[in-house]
Amino acid sequence: MSGITTRDDPYGNTPELFDAFICYCQKDIHFVQEMIRELEQTEFKLKLCVFDRDVLPGSCVWSITSELIERRCRKMVVVISDDYLDSNECDFQTKFALSLSPGARHKRLIPVKCKSMKNEFPSILRFITVCDYTNPCTKKWFWIRLAKSLLLP
Repeated sequence: MSGITTRDDPYGNTPELFDAFICYCQKDIHFVQEMIRELEQTEFKLKLCVFDRDVLPGSCVWSITSELIERRCRKMVVVISDDYLDSNECDFQTKFALSLSPGARHKRLIPVKCKSMKNEFPSILRFITVCDYTNPCTKKWFWIRLAKSLLLP
């Protein structure tokens, strides 16, 4: 699949590749923008795939998402909040990524809790170590821990 991101070669010769696909709901966009500043615009120089910024309009959302998660992104960050729980897109993206690495054997999926939650943490992600932005005891190490996990092969 070619011509799906803003920096894709229009002829399909060199598809744009990313360090991580960011799974998020619209209400968490401010946290995602902070993530972009902390991980792309610092010494980490990671390349994140943020759907609203990087994907060109006009194709099937599910096909594009599957292509990006499976073939173009080494990892996936799942931004968890109460709003995430109500998102069909986030549900699809998370389940698709988990199907590629059952039991999280390849450390491909990284859940990030971005704000305090009233609802229970998603059971499908409970067995994976969480990077918790809401924990004041670990907040100063948050971005370093996330960046290092994304930089792993």
